[in-house]
Parts: sequence; structure tokens; C-alpha cells
Amino acid sequence: MTVLDAGCGLGDDAFRMAKLVIPGGRVVALDSSIVMIEKARLSGLAARLPVEFQAGDVRTLPFPDCSFSRCRIDRVLQHVPRPEEAVSELIRVLEPGGLLLAYDNDWETFTVESADRETARSLETFWRDSFTNSRIGRELAELLVSTGLSDVEIYPSTCLIKDFDTADKVYNLRETARRAAAEGIVSSDRARLWLEELLDRMVRGSFLAAHTAYTVVAGKKQVRTRCR
Repeated sequence: MTVLDAGCGLGDDAFRMAKLVIPGGRVVALDSSIVMIEKARLSGLAARLPVEFQAGDVRTLPFPDCSFSRCRIDRVLQHVPRPEEAVSELIRVLEPGGLLLAYDNDWETFTVESADRETARSLETFWRDSFTNSRIGRELAELLVSTGLSDVEIYPSTCLIKDFDTADKVYNLRETARRAAAEGIVSSDRARLWLEELLDRMVRGSFLAAHTAYTVVAGKKQVRTRCR
């Protein structure tokens, strides 16, 4: 199989997929960040596995029609204006009978348990609004169907974090509180007290942060006309 990983970052998943398609298959890994692509190319795995790294925009893919038997896009559409353009491009380069897998977060479900509900709600909303498409996870199925795919399968999953430090890495809790205070969303004192409460909850074993994400898999219909 020839597989496209659109939005590959440092290429960790592209390397994993390459191990699944050898011998004979290959993975093309694309990212908009040239820095990411250059770092991925320097990985020791790049010389041993059939992965080709390329910089590019997922909305204007630099590949001919029907180039890939599988396409994958993971946590990219939440950042992309006009995500339907990206999906249309993925469908264009997918061969008839091929599969597209899209995974993304539904940031409208993001929650951090806190006794200060008002501050928590303000900071949760501030985090959600930092994304171009905060609801894209729940919208994936409709997006794939409306752009021409069929046989849609939906797999929801919940990210549940009970450790403050891990949650801070995933959700940027400290930075979110700092930026929200700087922009006047909450006061500096309320942001500080909120973080102190979360740290205390971690010590006591009651810290909780969560959100829901969706994996959606759909197929491109077989057509009689040849791909260009």
C-alpha cells in the first residue's frame, strides 16, 4: 500500500505505519512545517523505513489524483480554515475503494473539574476558542459524507487525565491561565487561585481533566472512469 500521513509532525506515526506496509509499500508524510519535516528526515528511522517526507499544504496537496490507497489526517483539521477543502484534497488523491481515516478533538467537551465553576468555565471557553474549529471532532462524519465519502464508521474516545502535570502538557493549563489573565478574561488572582486549587486536587487525588475525540473512517466509492 501507498499511505499518506497528512500533518505528520515529527513522523512518529509515519514510521509506525511504514512498518505495517513493508515489504513493497511506502508512506508519504506531509506537514506544513518545514522545521518539522527537516527534523523528521534526521531521524535514524528515516534511512531504514520507506517514508518520504515532504512539506506542503493539506488544502493543495502536491500529488496526482488517486495516488494513495490510504489517507490519514490526525488532529490537523482543528487548525485548518475551510477544512472541507482539505478533505476534498484527501479524497482527490485517494484511489477508488481506498479509505480515509480522520481523527480530531471535540474541544467543546473540554472540562477541568474545579470548585470555582465561573473561573473554570471562563478558562475552558478561552481554551476552546483558541482553535480554528473547536467542534471538528463531532463534525467529522458529516464533513466526510458531504465531501463524497461513504460507509462511515465512527469511534468516539475520551481522554481522561488525573495528573496535573500531564494535563498541563496536553491543555497548557498554566499558559492558558496566564494568557486569559493578560487579556482580562479573568483576574490574575482568580487565575492563580484556580491553578493552586488544581495542584491541591492533584495532591489529594481528585484532579480531573477530560475531553472527547473522534476517529472517523470512510471509503471512496469505486468509479468506472479512470483516475487522471
